[in-house]
Amino acid sequence: MFYSSANLQYLLINGAIGVGIAADAVIATIGRFKRFETIRDALTWAAAIGFTHTVFPMIGLIGLWYAASSFPSLKAGIYGAGFVVMVWFINDVVRDIAGLDNDADADDDDDANDDFFYRFLSQHSRFWAAVWAVSIDALVTGPGKTAATAQWSQAQVLGSFPLVGFVVFGLVMLSAWPAILLRRYWQAKKFDNAVGLARFTAIGSWVELSIFMYFAYLAISEMVLALGVQPVTSEFLIAGILAMVTIALLLITLGQRVWQTQLQEAQDLLL
Repeated sequence: MFYSSANLQYLLINGAIGVGIAADAVIATIGRFKRFETIRDALTWAAAIGFTHTVFPMIGLIGLWYAASSFPSLKAGIYGAGFVVMVWFINDVVRDIAGLDNDADADDDDDANDDFFYRFLSQHSRFWAAVWAVSIDALVTGPGKTAATAQWSQAQVLGSFPLVGFVVFGLVMLSAWPAILLRRYWQAKKFDNAVGLARFTAIGSWVELSIFMYFAYLAISEMVLALGVQPVTSEFLIAGILAMVTIALLLITLGQRVWQTQLQEAQDLLL
């Protein structure tokens, strides 16, 4: 039966991967609303970001999946590496949304200023340089999600690409329309709701973090399995519980700081 628990789990994991990858791209698109002078500008930007956020994670994902399936002895190391990559990425996201790198005056474009490829692109196209600056983090999310494919067949791995791509591309393209409306309201001086914009970015950031956290714990769970240690329950359940506990702790310790940072950024954006 198509809607078996295994198929449902497969669809949910692919949907979660798509949402996780798309979250920062959607936030970046909404946050760029001032630069969209025409509908074509917004759709072109969303299409470019949707494309990079679909392809970049797949580059790392398919390579490491092939290595893990072809060389079982490397599985534990590959999943462990995925965990390290996700922890690094999560740390980067937390520091960014909580404003912990204020001394570096970091934003998407500034972070890429020392990137050779960014400098090269900026000499030829500021548009593609900006796309690269927003998309570069997507390169590291693929390896972190390799653990999700541990129990998948080759057909399921190949089938996940269009599924994830559809979710990512669809969400990013849909985000172009509210960005266009925001610009129109902002130009007409009818939009000054910094609280609403901050609420959107804060919630989106926490959703993104929750999904990345889940895949980080799934990677470490699959690493333990690959080492021959049998868990007391499903590795998916363990990863979900640990992710929820960690997010709860982050909300308690950094929730207010994240809100204040996002509110200040929203206020600056609407000036």
